[in-house]
Amino acid sequence: MQNNDTYTIDEMKQQMALLKKKLDEQSILNEKVLRSVMKKNFYSLNKRGRMLFVLGVLVACWAPGYFSYLGLSSWFCAATMIMLLFCAFKTFQHHRNLWKIDFSESNLIELSEKLTILRKRYQEWYKIAMCMIIPWFIWLAIEIYFECGKESLYIIGGCLVGGIIGGLAGTRINKNMISRTDELLEQIKEYRA
Repeated sequence: MQNNDTYTIDEMKQQMALLKKKLDEQSILNEKVLRSVMKKNFYSLNKRGRMLFVLGVLVACWAPGYFSYLGLSSWFCAATMIMLLFCAFKTFQHHRNLWKIDFSESNLIELSEKLTILRKRYQEWYKIAMCMIIPWFIWLAIEIYFECGKESLYIIGGCLVGGIIGGLAGTRINKNMISRTDELLEQIKEYRA
């Protein structure tokens, strides 16, 4: 009888070891899948940051020449270039710390801190953008009015429509960046739990 009990206990130990091994394999697989999804989102976030930086530099090079061609003052063209370069530089500055991180070897606590800072900067960007765009647009309207006279109303209207479309696109990009950081932060939180 005791031999039979020993056999049953040994069998139960083997089954428990097999079950534990399967659970460990399952958690390793889940960890790999979660890390893979996080890496993809992290790459997408960095890619968008690089695209915004490059686009900002290209527009900073193009816009002053175009405004000069329209006959607007060189002060306005220079201010436009400085404003756009500032925006590109701030985008670079916001994302610079994330571009240096090798996600596969990164510390998730450090990564979540940097993502939280990035999210906060994107949320605060509206205030900075409005403080630049409103005076710039007023200056643009004044420049166009003195350059074009009576036809300025149509040009200013076109600029206003373009500004609204650009503002909506910028707001969408900003919200998208914030939601991507939120997704990554949530995934890191799940991974750490």
